[in-house]
Amino acid sequence: MDCDIELEIDTGSARGEYTVHVVRAPAGGHASGMFTLDVDGILDRLPQLEATVLASAVAARRTMPVAEMAVREVGQQLFQALFTREVYGTYRASLGAAQHAGQQLRVVLRLAAPELATMPWETLFDPETETYLCQTEPLLRHIPAPDYNQNPLDVSPPLRILGIVASPRDLPTLDVDAEKDHLSRALAGPVAEGRVELEWSRSGTWDDVQSMLLAGPWHVVHFVGHGDYDSRTDEGRIALVGPDGRAAMVRAVRLMALLSVAAPRPRLVVLNSCSSGEMSQSDLFSGTASSLVRSGIGAVAAMQFAISDSAAIAFAHGFYAAIANGRTVDEAARVGRISVMASPDGTLEWVTPALYVRGGSTQLFTLRGTPRAATSEARSTPAPTSGGQAGQAAVPTPAPTPGWQASVPLQASGTSVAGSSGTKDDATAKAAQINADQAMKRAQLRALYVQASAELRARRFEQAVELFDDLLTLEPGYRDATALRESAQHRLDMSRTYREALAAEEAGDWLTAADGFALVQEDPEFPEAASRRQDCERRQRISDLQGELRYHSSLGSWGAVVDVSAELAMLDPTAADPDGLASAARAEIEKAKPPEQEPAKRPSPERGSYTAADLPPEPRRATGTPAARIPAPTQVPASGSPSAKPPQPALAWTPLAWGGAALALAGLLGTFIVVFFMWFDENYWQDNGGDIVLRILYGLLAPLGYLLLMVAGLPERTLQARLAMTGVVLSAAIFGLAGLNYTVEATAVVASFILAAFGLWAGILALKDPARRTFAWLLLLPTVLQPIIWIQGKGVFMESWYMSQALPLLLHLMLLCAVGVVFVVMARRLRAVPAAGPEAGPAAKAGTSP
Repeated sequence: MDCDIELEIDTGSARGEYTVHVVRAPAGGHASGMFTLDVDGILDRLPQLEATVLASAVAARRTMPVAEMAVREVGQQLFQALFTREVYGTYRASLGAAQHAGQQLRVVLRLAAPELATMPWETLFDPETETYLCQTEPLLRHIPAPDYNQNPLDVSPPLRILGIVASPRDLPTLDVDAEKDHLSRALAGPVAEGRVELEWSRSGTWDDVQSMLLAGPWHVVHFVGHGDYDSRTDEGRIALVGPDGRAAMVRAVRLMALLSVAAPRPRLVVLNSCSSGEMSQSDLFSGTASSLVRSGIGAVAAMQFAISDSAAIAFAHGFYAAIANGRTVDEAARVGRISVMASPDGTLEWVTPALYVRGGSTQLFTLRGTPRAATSEARSTPAPTSGGQAGQAAVPTPAPTPGWQASVPLQASGTSVAGSSGTKDDATAKAAQINADQAMKRAQLRALYVQASAELRARRFEQAVELFDDLLTLEPGYRDATALRESAQHRLDMSRTYREALAAEEAGDWLTAADGFALVQEDPEFPEAASRRQDCERRQRISDLQGELRYHSSLGSWGAVVDVSAELAMLDPTAADPDGLASAARAEIEKAKPPEQEPAKRPSPERGSYTAADLPPEPRRATGTPAARIPAPTQVPASGSPSAKPPQPALAWTPLAWGGAALALAGLLGTFIVVFFMWFDENYWQDNGGDIVLRILYGLLAPLGYLLLMVAGLPERTLQARLAMTGVVLSAAIFGLAGLNYTVEATAVVASFILAAFGLWAGILALKDPARRTFAWLLLLPTVLQPIIWIQGKGVFMESWYMSQALPLLLHLMLLCAVGVVFVVMARRLRAVPAAGPEAGPAAKAGTSP
């Protein structure tokens, strides 16, 4: 039974749209669908995935490493995009059919869209079963090419592998000996059994590789080095070593031409990205692998990310052992992944290998005969191994082909000097291994650092803290990891505090919520914290007042209930009458009032255009007392309006208070300065800027005070009153800024008399209303008496007073301060007037009593 489910993926009508079609499946049918995939977004995440996968090689303290989340997210995104509803149904049915037949389902992806070759399909994650596909079933990428099926190549063991390590000097340096040693250690078992033979090229140049290929046969080519993708030619490249030691970038087409000189052409190519040197985001072989398969190579196993030494050794061991035992290449890749999963626990590097195949068959080789254990071990790789097995078994024997004859003298030479230089070689191998281990540790630390920094930038603070903890456990003091860890912990604490405050706000625990928001309100990451804190405090105040209102209601204190309800109405009108208690309190107050007797109305005859007012009923006569005659009320016009002038609107207490405060401050500060000039100014400050300070203070504060009095409604709210106060404001400003100088200025003198005139006008207007007589006198005193400051102590008028005595000015400033204080006190009295209720008299409403 054919247990392949083959999915063909092609481009759709727009960018990011793709079609998927089931070519064949064990369950039958040809389901299809359309999906969208953010290819650019996944490509942007590839560096993060590479760092995540490589960092997972470090043993984690948790059961499931936090880093796996990124891999799982991408895998689930790819799975849910690829397996649409119909396609997923066919996949599940095919999985059941394969299990029923006792076979294993194989997933084959036919990638017709070139950009999909770089997608990490090996991370496909089924959220329903919570498993990665390539862990349980073979997964391979089928590259579109002229459709033909190559017959498996007959191979008499050993399986010959040509190893190539290319380390150009202008690219990150590779430890050539360590890379050779890693693969040699991985193949030590198959080599000892005679199933595999490994030989290495000498320099990694074009000529060296071509010479080795001509000295074949070679069944597998294993390349270790650098590769990238040329977007201009839409083709992958690998880096060989040029004649000058620099990188010679070889496109996949040229590499295919180079491999074609071997007879027979190698059926399998393995492209291994380096990890001993510094990681590079350009070490991606996906483009090269697909190009090689399209050009005629049967299968290519490529490392889509940098891979650790331990994972590379484990994959090569499982992969080549399966190939040497006659397994198909896709099954061998699955065995290699399982080998990687063995250690360390939690590693994600099993996603790094990607398998590309050409044609329908994955059986690349047919092994015939039995391995030649003794003679095959002699032809194993001359590269040093950690255990020394290959070197000890390297005994020169006749070779059946010319290519093997070329390798015999090298092996014999290696054997002849092994005894004399064994110690030196061992020391060199140990030093190389130490360097490789140190380089690997640096790569892993850097990968952890990148992953933790990425989580911090993504605001996943808990994951970032855990990753930084892992990093600092391995390497305390690594770069700025400690500071970044503290920053992540601080942000984590702030985020937790904010979340707890939100939860408390949701639960109605206003105090806890307000305290939490207060802790984070200074952090720009939480711009709403301050407003939420104020809202919670307001709600808490409402709750407290409602509790107080219920308490007063239970005691029957109806007046207190009404007062608390009024305060609640200012905070939230909808909360001012909880459970109707405030309304009930008002009803009780109304019941307690004595009933009022309405006077009997008598019709009054009309007299011309006037109507007599209704007369009140005559009071009952007391015994023995004559009834007093009640005078008739004053007649009013027929319209109902009295002939008297209506009372003025009430004064605004707020601007009145601020105006008085400004006058008081001007008088107080001026008094201090003049006293200092007269008795304490030993350094003649009045000649060096003191007079300027006095002029500015008086010229700004006094006019401001008069202006606020006008806003408050003094002397009255009429046009002529406002003209009078405008004159007071302007003349006071001119007097203050132009007067109070070293010598008497004519401008100041004129301004003071103008101020007195306008002040007299405003005061007279205020005296018309009996309710505002007090304010009228307060307005008259400091303005009308302003010109007295020009009289000196000796009675001389309009002379230089500044150097003699300034007692009149001092008296004026003290009077101005006192008037301002009285204005403030009167304003505070006005503030309490509305509490008198509608029964307050007209004098109270006008502002004060006469």
